[in-house]
Amino acid sequence: MESGVTIDPVTKQRIWTAGTLRYTKGGLIILFFWLVWNDFFLMLMEAVKPALTSILMKDHGASNTQLAFIGTITAVFTIWINPVVSTWSDRTRSKWGRRRPFLLLATPPAALFLALIPWTPKIWNWLMTIPWFAAVFPTGSINGAIVAITVAAVLFGMFNSVLMAIFSYYYWDVVPEAMLGRFNAIAKIVTTIKTFVWNYWIFGLAENYMEWIYGIIALVFLIVYTASVLAVKEGEYPPPDPQKKDGNWMTPIRAYVMECYSKPYYLWVFAGFTLYQLGNTANMFRLFHWKETLGLDLDTIGKMQAWPALGIVVLAYPIGAFIDRLGPMRLMAPSLILWAGINILSYFFLKGAVSLLICFSAITLAAFINGLCTTVLTVEVFPREKLGQFCSANQLAHSSIIFFATPMIGILFDYLNNYTYGYMLSAAFQILAALVFVKVYANWRAVKHHPPVPHAG
Repeated sequence: MESGVTIDPVTKQRIWTAGTLRYTKGGLIILFFWLVWNDFFLMLMEAVKPALTSILMKDHGASNTQLAFIGTITAVFTIWINPVVSTWSDRTRSKWGRRRPFLLLATPPAALFLALIPWTPKIWNWLMTIPWFAAVFPTGSINGAIVAITVAAVLFGMFNSVLMAIFSYYYWDVVPEAMLGRFNAIAKIVTTIKTFVWNYWIFGLAENYMEWIYGIIALVFLIVYTASVLAVKEGEYPPPDPQKKDGNWMTPIRAYVMECYSKPYYLWVFAGFTLYQLGNTANMFRLFHWKETLGLDLDTIGKMQAWPALGIVVLAYPIGAFIDRLGPMRLMAPSLILWAGINILSYFFLKGAVSLLICFSAITLAAFINGLCTTVLTVEVFPREKLGQFCSANQLAHSSIIFFATPMIGILFDYLNNYTYGYMLSAAFQILAALVFVKVYANWRAVKHHPPVPHAG
């Protein structure tokens, strides 16, 4: 019998538990249905903003350096949100649970600002017809369209950062631990279908229907996400650790820093994820390699990215089962090395539509394996009692580094004027990350698979 699974003495049905929550097989199906579709539309919303917004800015005259600095500006306004809401949600106790209040409050404004992003240049042009506004921002003094897009993107990013952080903790709280691997495999299948739908049918329409794409996806996300969060209820939680109440506003900050950043065990974990994320910073320039250097239109690019998703749908569940058997800790470093090797090959051989299909198929497979390892590994490497807090500390650690690195990478690509170097840059960071995760694995074995739970008051 699996851990966390019992037999009901009356009905003889198997019962899966997650804290105080109990599920029959039918209950699990309903749970998975809501959470998977929730994840589907969250990821669809996530697909829109980075890809299309960078194209929108490029179309309005933004340089690579400006794109990188805009990413940094977004980080300035959002980097503090994750630690605050994550730790806050860990300690929240309400009739709605500890995660759902944050999701329900952040969803409407996130959808609103996403829908507004492609309209902001027109809104800016309208504002410029108002005399006092035009006097403050005279024509030629600033690229108003870029400023307007940035403002909407930052506001969206602030609320989206709440959703992206809290949703992960939400499903880790409500899905039985015995089913986490299978749930993640099923979720990846559905989000991979999302990738196919997005790339094959939607992405190519962006050149002519940008506003409609943003608006429709924002509206559907708002409806589905709200319905799913209302449908999936949380259980009860034990009371949080007591905190010092000495009237000093620095006390909880000091406790957060001491708990998260004083143990080498966690510093190695944060270092591994930071290098991994640095490897992803060059991905935004990969699209410009395909579009500007190779001369492919968005419809072709979308379709070449769509077909590999079908292979993932077939392979997802076996890969998930394989990761469950060997463990994500053992596979994290090899998956990064595999991904790095494919990026290096792409640097040499990606020259057109056919090679894009081949190389991106391999990249998609490696990224999928690594993504599934990362998702399950997170639950193992951080203490469940303070999962949100340590996930936020991880996010804060690598965001702080990327905050400074991203503008430098933008300047680098403007200097090189060659987007193919993006593959090599990603590969270099992925190899370094793999080496660090070897050390993380050794540390995890040293604590006998039970991460320390620090308490600094």
